Amino acid sequence: MAVIEWKRGTVLQVLEEGEGIQWLAIRREGDTREERAVHYPPLFGRCRPGDSVWLNTTAVRLGLGTGGVHFVAGLIGRKPEPIPVEGHLMKLRYTPWQVAVATGEEQGSVWHEQMQRARSLEGTPVLIGELHSMLPVAATVWHHLSQGDPVRAVYVMTDGGALPAPFSRHLRQLKALGWLKGTVTCGHAFGGDLEAVNLYSGLLLARYALKADLIFVSMGPGIAGTGTPYGFSGVEQGQAVNAVHSLNGVGVAIPRIQGKDPRQRHQGLSHHTITNLTSVALAPAVLPVPRSLPSPVYRQLVEVKENSRVNHSWIPVTVTVDEMTDWLEFYPETLRSMGKGIREDPLYYRTVAGSARVAFALWEGIRAGRTADEAVARLTRTGV
Repeated sequence: MAVIEWKRGTVLQVLEEGEGIQWLAIRREGDTREERAVHYPPLFGRCRPGDSVWLNTTAVRLGLGTGGVHFVAGLIGRKPEPIPVEGHLMKLRYTPWQVAVATGEEQGSVWHEQMQRARSLEGTPVLIGELHSMLPVAATVWHHLSQGDPVRAVYVMTDGGALPAPFSRHLRQLKALGWLKGTVTCGHAFGGDLEAVNLYSGLLLARYALKADLIFVSMGPGIAGTGTPYGFSGVEQGQAVNAVHSLNGVGVAIPRIQGKDPRQRHQGLSHHTITNLTSVALAPAVLPVPRSLPSPVYRQLVEVKENSRVNHSWIPVTVTVDEMTDWLEFYPETLRSMGKGIREDPLYYRTVAGSARVAFALWEGIRAGRTADEAVARLTRTGV
């Protein structure tokens, strides 16, 4: 049975305000400490200093990571602000906070007729990440590599992590910089530039509505895991490989390789990646492999290659630590994944940067006139 811890609180001040989100300073009833809480104005209007609110404090009590903040769940003594209803599809369905959104597929959408016909990604490279922290690394690398000839990069956000897109600081920053041309929120994720019913139509909307050259797919901030082979929300990476393949795209799966992690199952090649590539993915993907990996990681990759149900395309890629650091220093936000920055775990960031480089090289090859299969075969022979 689900359990929620509810507390009354008072809004002290609005610390930060953006499209679709407020970060608040609050004080819980019976507590003298000032704490932070997140509020999503599209649910029932903006909070103001002095407001009494109901707080969902469960995540803080449990000591969770990304989701470990308080969330405003309702106003006390003030009616919610009326918000215009648009669209006919409900997200967060059958909950008190279900919201109506206008999806790109539905009748009445300017993209409805296009989506009636859309069946293929036509060889578009799709970089598939497991963690949200991979998004700013990939987008920054693409921006660097495309200087003078900007690439149209689009983010397709799944519902395996945070559901509201505005929760992502990286997403807001990348859009402000112009390094992402748009976001499609899929499933129960919401708040993107376009809404989609599922990942398949989300990918097609990214390609045809937002005119993507390159697509990045991952969940929003936060990943759930249990330490069991299949009990983690990142299993969707393998499912995304299948979706991209069925839509005639080129799926490039980022291997999660960590140089340092106290959990043995995530040391070197994460057991999440192993499960996704050997069991969940039933279609072939491109697998970037950084050169100069530690020997234990190479052995893990060999085992994956031997145990995979399909023949993935393994593409060696060269990205040095200095090169990767030079690229990422232009990104103004702090980069951290699982509590570690570039200096603490350069192998993780080098792997993500190398994967982005491979996806970019595939796009360049396809743009030069090669078919997707030809571009993949060429890089498999030559590397990047």
